[in-house]
Amino acid sequence: MIGRARVWCVAFFLAVCLSGCEQGPPPDRLRVGGTFPELTLTTLDQRQDRLTSHRGRLVVLNVWATWCPPCRHELPSLAALQKALGPDRFEVVLMSVDSDPDIVREFLRHKGLDFDSYIDPKQDNADRILGIRRYPDSFVISPEGGLVSRFVGETDWDRPELVAAMKKAAYNHDFNALMKYRDPNH
Repeated sequence: MIGRARVWCVAFFLAVCLSGCEQGPPPDRLRVGGTFPELTLTTLDQRQDRLTSHRGRLVVLNVWATWCPPCRHELPSLAALQKALGPDRFEVVLMSVDSDPDIVREFLRHKGLDFDSYIDPKQDNADRILGIRRYPDSFVISPEGGLVSRFVGETDWDRPELVAAMKKAAYNHDFNALMKYRDPNH
């Protein structure tokens, strides 16, 4: 009897301790409909840029890593989405959390992917500002700089219904269709 009570007690203790390991929600400024935070980005050539330099277009900011299989798997569908929507009103921007820009550059070159690409080796933007807990994590940002939607985990970006919703958002500023794709944690 004492042995069984001890097992239950230990199990309860572990459950309580492990439930506290989960990271809390991202900062409040990442609410859908709110302004997306200003980010200072570092190009693969180690130059500084600002995310605001991409304003005027609907932007998908994809935070990824070369060591992340789901990240690598979704990149071709992001390329297909970019091709389907064109560069006039839409842009995919990559921010890698890899530590070596040469590895990122070579990976993208080898895969034939041509995106504006940045690196966040210390994960200052990814962790501290965006509160990312899982890769890939993508943010759809309006031409005016508002957070339209968030996609946590691997996404099939070239699904016809998602392409249609992105097209409405990019060309008609109709963000309602993207609301159903919103991260359920927000």
